[in-house]
Amino acid sequence: MGAKNVSKIILPLVLFIITTVVFGQRKEYLLFDKDKDSIITIGNIKYFKIDNNLFNINKYNTIDTVNFKEIDTAKFTTVEELWIKGKQIHDSIIKAGNKVKKIKVIESYNQIFDFIYVLEKKSNCKFIRTRVWWIDY
Repeated sequence: MGAKNVSKIILPLVLFIITTVVFGQRKEYLLFDKDKDSIITIGNIKYFKIDNNLFNINKYNTIDTVNFKEIDTAKFTTVEELWIKGKQIHDSIIKAGNKVKKIKVIESYNQIFDFIYVLEKKSNCKFIRTRVWWIDY
């Protein structure tokens, strides 16, 4: 009887952890388009404004230069795709949380997408990569 109770607790917990690990540590890359996107400053904070969404440049202060070979395998996304993926992952985490009777509250999609980078093209093969915090509310 004790083993049954332990398996009822452990199995959903393992599924929840696997779901979190699989969906966690996601790297998302947005391409900054100088023709339609902008960099704005509000107070002391600089933001990328991409598709009417703000991305805080100052939050992590992680900016580096990468060449095309380093990001060749990166899959670029759009803000719209981030919203869609974020909702799908959020819903799956909530569903997994319900199975173990513990709902995980996600206040921001930044909790799902641990690494969101904006790439600015500087030359044919050089990009500036900035880790950003998405203002998703």
